[in-house]
Amino acid sequence: MSDEFVSAKAARKAEEEKALRQRKKYNLTVTAVVVCFVLVLIFVALFSSNLFYNGTTALKIGNQAYTVADFNYNYFTSYNSYYSNVYSQYGSSTEIMSMLLPSTGSSFRKQAYMGSEDMTWADFFTNSAIERMKSLAALCAAAEKEGYTLSDEDKAAVDSTVENLRASAVASGYSDLSAYLSMTYGKGMTEKVFRRNVEREYIASTFSQQKSDSFTFTDQEIADNYAENAADYDFYKYRVYSFSGAAVTDNEDTEEDETMTAEEAAAKAKTDADAFKAAVTDEQSYLDYAAGLNKENEDYDADTSTIRTSQGSSIIEVIKTWLSDEARKAGDVEVIKTDDDADPTYYYVVMFLERDNNRYNAVSGYYGLCAADEDDEEGLDLEGDPLAAALKELTDARAQEVVDNYNGLEEKGYDAFVKLLAESGDSVTSSSGITMSGVYDLPEALSDWFHDEARKEGDVGTVYVEDYGTFVVYFSGVDGVYGDLMSEGYLRQEAYTAWEDEQMKNFEDVDQQWEMRLAKKLTSLGG
Repeated sequence: MSDEFVSAKAARKAEEEKALRQRKKYNLTVTAVVVCFVLVLIFVALFSSNLFYNGTTALKIGNQAYTVADFNYNYFTSYNSYYSNVYSQYGSSTEIMSMLLPSTGSSFRKQAYMGSEDMTWADFFTNSAIERMKSLAALCAAAEKEGYTLSDEDKAAVDSTVENLRASAVASGYSDLSAYLSMTYGKGMTEKVFRRNVEREYIASTFSQQKSDSFTFTDQEIADNYAENAADYDFYKYRVYSFSGAAVTDNEDTEEDETMTAEEAAAKAKTDADAFKAAVTDEQSYLDYAAGLNKENEDYDADTSTIRTSQGSSIIEVIKTWLSDEARKAGDVEVIKTDDDADPTYYYVVMFLERDNNRYNAVSGYYGLCAADEDDEEGLDLEGDPLAAALKELTDARAQEVVDNYNGLEEKGYDAFVKLLAESGDSVTSSSGITMSGVYDLPEALSDWFHDEARKEGDVGTVYVEDYGTFVVYFSGVDGVYGDLMSEGYLRQEAYTAWEDEQMKNFEDVDQQWEMRLAKKLTSLGG
């Protein structure tokens, strides 16, 4: 065989092997492309379906696993709760609301939390949601360990929550509850997931209340705790007038030079406070001096502006320390300076009036307010005192009608009274239950009615309170001595907090899975 033939055969073989390798490479490339395309289709289908959101684990807290939909529920529940709290306090102030709430016009991930350089509003609500979930996980685990389950009444409450939401969804124009849930809580939120989370909340809430109620204390423990914390538990009635030591900058609207350093302002505040104290000989002279300092302000009322009735725990420490001194007696006056590290410095002129150790009966009951509105005032077309008298007559009549309706019921009692008020329409503008009510929890006239020694269980009546209207009231009974109940409540809260902290130890670790991080980037989850 010639060398030329061998070389030709080898060359053909090399070409065939090269062609084979190219075909294999091509087939592998095509296969890879097809596989990638299929994977993309699977991923898109998965991500577009509910399975990604409610069928995969988004984060783990302790040994509890939660889906993206579970997190989303807690995220938006945290947001709604925060929004409601802010709105209830500052709803009429657009400027404050804009400072305390993120704009809904852009992603929360792009908005700094109250000017923070390290946290966005998305971070804030994510952290709030996770803290909420940690608490729920710990409580539900403890409930399961103790064999706790929802009562039939609580199960009915869960059903009612779902059905009420279903009715609201339809009334709002949604095709069904699922469409509303998806819009409110994000993709993947189904009725099943929603119900599961509501049930967790009910279990955590009812079990924690049962656990709190289980802590008991002896009469001696209750008395000792009150004695140890009397300065914080007692109520104080006193008058206070403050002088600020804040630096002052020149007011361009006046010709006088008003510039003053903090040191100069503090020195002036002390001088003014000392002069105030020196002029006081009794309560009336205190009021007269305060009025004299504000004589250019026609709306200033020295009596209402200076009087305070507060529990010790809510009073700044330097004033509380002076008020709670055992040597304190009615009429004592003192100039009290804020702590040295306070900025700015304040000097307070404080007059002690009385101290209450809460040794009176705590009561329980229910009340509803029958108030007048602007239409009533326009209809009466009166001025001054005649208007006030006419409005009182009107609200008295509305309240008496509610009482008459109650007295006409065949079955009476607390539940019947509450139900009647709920069904009274515009006659009752607001209502609330009271339990362990302290003297200072209610307007004076209302408190006097509930704490009347002649009061007996089942009493109903009407009480007019100036600037409010007429209350229709129901007396349930006496719960015990208010101070003892207060002390027991603090002890119980302390014991419960210690117990809950112990439960939380196994639920501090939070492991966010890739599904959680991906959902944050690719969906509206987390803002």
